[in-house]
Amino acid sequence: MLIRWWDAPPVVLLVPSWEPICIRKTKSSGRLDCRIPLGAVRGLPLTQERRRFLVKQGMNPELIKRGYVFDVSDTLAAQFDRDTNATISLAEKCGLTLDDLAKFHEASKKLASFNPTNRAERLAKQALETLFSSKAGAKGAGRPKRISAEERQQMRERAGKMQAAGQNRRDIVAQFSEEYDLRRSYIRRILEDRRKKEL
Repeated sequence: MLIRWWDAPPVVLLVPSWEPICIRKTKSSGRLDCRIPLGAVRGLPLTQERRRFLVKQGMNPELIKRGYVFDVSDTLAAQFDRDTNATISLAEKCGLTLDDLAKFHEASKKLASFNPTNRAERLAKQALETLFSSKAGAKGAGRPKRISAEERQQMRERAGKMQAAGQNRRDIVAQFSEEYDLRRSYIRRILEDRRKKEL
């Protein structure tokens, strides 16, 4: 997942399923902002300067030492900022503050861990889950979203120019996957359509 509580680009944090981890080793200011991207993410090695910066911000140095933390590309860092700013802007239009968002996030975590013991509690949990969800009956995680025909055409045109400039196809697919938050396999299918049309 992508995380940040500092005024700089986020990092990729690998969360192991076999053990709990401590993200913040020391008390640090700043609201924890995290997001799980749907598309593939390129993890870049941390520089020594970046390592020192993260530890100074309060990140658990053990996570860095064990190879759980990676840097992100400029493309993904910019997309993270745009998504965060859009969320804050929409929340303000709905009359919500950053503190309100933090309370919603904490409540969602507690709700997810709550195990109902009777019918009334099950119905209550379902009602709150519906309230907290962005859209009732939304498509489940893991299924790729779709983009418009115009966006697909723009993607193919950009890919052609990038290949002409010497960029290899694998890097193009990785970059588009981050930009559009889509799986790489879906990006490849879109670009394959361009090649078929050229034939």
